[in-house]
Amino acid sequence: MLKNEHKSLSRFGDGEIAWIYKDAKAYFGQSNSEELSRRLKEVLLSNENEVLIGVPDFFGTLKYHSKERQESRNAHLGKYYYRWMELLDSNKKYSDSLITRTYNGLNNFNSKQIFEQWKKIWDGRNVVLIEGGQTRFGVGNDLLENAYSVKRIIAPSENAFDKYHDILDFVKANNNNAFSNDLYLIALGPTATILSYDIAMMGYQAIDIGHLDIEYEWYLRNATKKIPITGKYVNEAGGTFGIDFDDETLEKYNNEIVKFI
Repeated sequence: MLKNEHKSLSRFGDGEIAWIYKDAKAYFGQSNSEELSRRLKEVLLSNENEVLIGVPDFFGTLKYHSKERQESRNAHLGKYYYRWMELLDSNKKYSDSLITRTYNGLNNFNSKQIFEQWKKIWDGRNVVLIEGGQTRFGVGNDLLENAYSVKRIIAPSENAFDKYHDILDFVKANNNNAFSNDLYLIALGPTATILSYDIAMMGYQAIDIGHLDIEYEWYLRNATKKIPITGKYVNEAGGTFGIDFDDETLEKYNNEIVKFI
């Protein structure tokens, strides 16, 4: 659907459910707010044909997932099952929010094939990345190598939703010229969940792309656990550690940036 039908994707996980109920912890990188809660709930309850809503696979076997991930799912459900049941529609078909978690925590799974499928989505297309200041999605690897072009809108690494209207206003101001018919890839925590929906409502394809780039970095390194990636923000492995890109890579990255917000 993402490739052939150009559907958009908004994803929900344990963080988003906590923000909806306004009790997310500070280390999640985004403060709780009434507006954030309201907008996340609006997107989760939406029924727009062009937007896929991703939630965790609570009731499947998770047969390709590690024991640690299965235990984490069970522990989360043990505490928050009632919240999900209060919000989800048993008659609605949801997508899997772990679709961007393509390497770490998976067993007996062909991650290479899945990454190749992801690459086909932006093959030959103009990509607009909306990301945090230290995310550097696709920088230093070949994940976006087959895109026709890459532009970047850089938003705050933390509390990005505080600048939500500035981000959306910039997209609106440019979507009829430089960004027309582009594919938006958004790596920006809960802000990405909402922004992908709003951009889709403007008639464009937008994907809440999450940790796909970091998963790819771990895959390239054959990592057996979540490890820091030099030059990129990895909230699950201690944040950001230095910059380790050559001058040509950094110049290319800087030239792709069209806006700091």
